[in-house]
Amino acid sequence: MSKKEVIEAEIVEEEKKEEKAYFFVRLVALGIDMLIVSMICMAIMTIIPKNKNYDKYLEEYKEVQVKFNNKEMSEKEYVNKSRDIVYDIDYANTPNLVAQLVIYILYFMVFQYYNKGQTLGKKLMKIKVVSGKDDKLSLNQVAIRSLVINSVLINLIMLIALLLVGRNYYYYVSFTMQIVNIIICAVTIALIFIRKDGKGLHDLLGNTKVVKVK
Repeated sequence: MSKKEVIEAEIVEEEKKEEKAYFFVRLVALGIDMLIVSMICMAIMTIIPKNKNYDKYLEEYKEVQVKFNNKEMSEKEYVNKSRDIVYDIDYANTPNLVAQLVIYILYFMVFQYYNKGQTLGKKLMKIKVVSGKDDKLSLNQVAIRSLVINSVLINLIMLIALLLVGRNYYYYVSFTMQIVNIIICAVTIALIFIRKDGKGLHDLLGNTKVVKVK
């Protein structure tokens, strides 16, 4: 057995002894990670040139919402106007959306994998992601769980829709993806509470588990 195989065998043996991480600890770790990622995104956005029409579109959207709330326009008018403005807002914000997606992938996939299943939040809370197959955690496993729990797949679909489907359909794709994201979060939370192993939807799809670090 090579030195590498011995080290991997020791890692597997150590992971078998770990206890599952409870929901509250995982939630705090995620909160820390989201704060870190948000700060990085904000720093990057100060560098990216801002679309000159972005603020104007936001103001238009606020006006439409006010008129609808005051019953100054019908529901059909509201949907039609919102559809166009939401598209304009997101399209004007495309560089920031791309940067945010890249940061999510680098942090939750690449960094977490090379940091042995730990983000900074997980490290502070003394938990980590391990393989559920009793072998070494793979990049594919980390990628699959991040696509689900960190909304990477949802954001990727919305970005593709923004660039390809046009304003007539983007609003509906965006709305549908937001509903799907809510359902995924709800199912994940329910599974973590219900299952004895504490696995959420992302853990089941990626065949991973989150455990305490001793």
